[in-house]
Amino acid sequence: MEEPKNKEFGDLTTNAAMVLSSQIKKKPMELAEEINKEILSKWKFVESVAIIAPGFINFNLKDKFIFESLSKVFSEDGSYGENKSGTGKKIQIEYVSSNPTGNLHIGHGRWGVMGDVLSNIYEKNGYDVQREYYVNDYGTQAKIFAECVKSLYLKKFGIKISYPQDGYPEATVGTVVEKLYKDYGDKFILNRDELITDDAAIEKNAIDMMLSFIKDTLSSIGVEFDNWFLESSLYENNNFETAIKFLRENGLVYEQENALWFKSTSYGDDKDRVIIRGDGNPTYFASDIMYLMNKKERGFDYLIYILGADHHGYISRLKAIGKSIGMNDDAVSIIIGQLVRLVEGKEVLKMSRRKGKGMTLDDLVKYVGKDAVRYFFSMNSFDTHMDFDLSLAKKKSNQNPVFYVQYAHARIGSIIKKLKEIELDNIGEKEISEIENSSADFCTNSIGNMKKYEFKNNSERNLAWVLSLFPDIVYDACKNNAPYFITQYLYRLSGEFHYFYNHNIIISKNRANIIRLVLAIAAKKVLKNGLDILGISAPEKM
Repeated sequence: MEEPKNKEFGDLTTNAAMVLSSQIKKKPMELAEEINKEILSKWKFVESVAIIAPGFINFNLKDKFIFESLSKVFSEDGSYGENKSGTGKKIQIEYVSSNPTGNLHIGHGRWGVMGDVLSNIYEKNGYDVQREYYVNDYGTQAKIFAECVKSLYLKKFGIKISYPQDGYPEATVGTVVEKLYKDYGDKFILNRDELITDDAAIEKNAIDMMLSFIKDTLSSIGVEFDNWFLESSLYENNNFETAIKFLRENGLVYEQENALWFKSTSYGDDKDRVIIRGDGNPTYFASDIMYLMNKKERGFDYLIYILGADHHGYISRLKAIGKSIGMNDDAVSIIIGQLVRLVEGKEVLKMSRRKGKGMTLDDLVKYVGKDAVRYFFSMNSFDTHMDFDLSLAKKKSNQNPVFYVQYAHARIGSIIKKLKEIELDNIGEKEISEIENSSADFCTNSIGNMKKYEFKNNSERNLAWVLSLFPDIVYDACKNNAPYFITQYLYRLSGEFHYFYNHNIIISKNRANIIRLVLAIAAKKVLKNGLDILGISAPEKM
């Protein structure tokens, strides 16, 4: 069942009769009549049913049912929209996982926000969620970064060694070196005459400092992690040898051309992959295997990887690893996050992490603010390229979607404030506060009496209907890994409220229309719950 695109067709529609007709060996129209007779006619909350050729079933719900669902907004309050579908299921969501060798680019910000919002959505569906950042502190790139740091660090003491030819931007590396120099002085120079340096300490401290910068950047957009997992830890305490032994004992590897290969084609991958090169060094794929094995050992039922646009090849290989170690087919999910393009007016702005030029994620947050960054990054599906319109994100008008949604929440706040400041014949400040705070008395008495209410116009009914959909949106956003379901819903709810407010009188002749006040406050509560999922503020005034 879904909402029809044309509201005139009803509240809900289903094409079940057409989908099932060939299996049940009945004509769609006949099957639609049978579905109506055996199922829909027995649902007490269905008002009317219309069967339309070639087999669509459209139906409307009773106003009483919609209003009864509105009572849950108040009785459940901050938990309205949540469900327990994931209770008892442990899920790990890994995202961003940028090499700690430079500033985060705009794409990292998008994946960070979407990973954080997706984690919130899974929590709202009852899952036990762990957010994890995988730190690539082991391997070639970490070594190159350390060499860059070492070169600029020694330069501070008048010692010149060549800067790596394919090194990282000196501006980025220089920031790390300045802090190393300030905090540790010449501590890492063990013997100046023979130029002996503590390279391991330089690398570790440089990586740690770069990680602290990354954490600060992510924190500025509200992205926090439960665990920062170091790739280097995979190679401690004979973990690597233990993993290889496991793979050999289970017949998952073979030797060829002096290298050790993983039988990934046996588990759906397009080719077998090298684990240990001919020179005896492990590949990145070896880390992938050990990391996924580690996740399984930690007891996660489901694993979600959110990876960059250049990681399509990881889908089959990670799933192959999961299957080979006994995980269910659906236990490992890989989401590929597409790229972001910054635009301002007609100009496309440059972004470059490697070259150290263009706008960074830090720059973006300072320019448009945290709320705009989070909302805009959540507006599209993971697999969609997006243009981030800087001009639009800075506008203080209804053209800006995040402003439009936040303004709806603030507008209701202003209405409530006004009602509390004036003397009304039928309601006082105490009663308004009871509605706001979802008090037990209000929920049991006032909402109970309102269940008999008949909507006076479509704008009242439409607003109540959209409010009743929020739990379904939260559920669907989880099942489809789609944070943008939440932004789309909030934008729709805001539109319904703005229309409702512009076409209905809430205060007239020193009396408040209680039903409309209840609708407005319900909208405010649901807007707040939705903005909380997005990690965006819900202002009381703007």
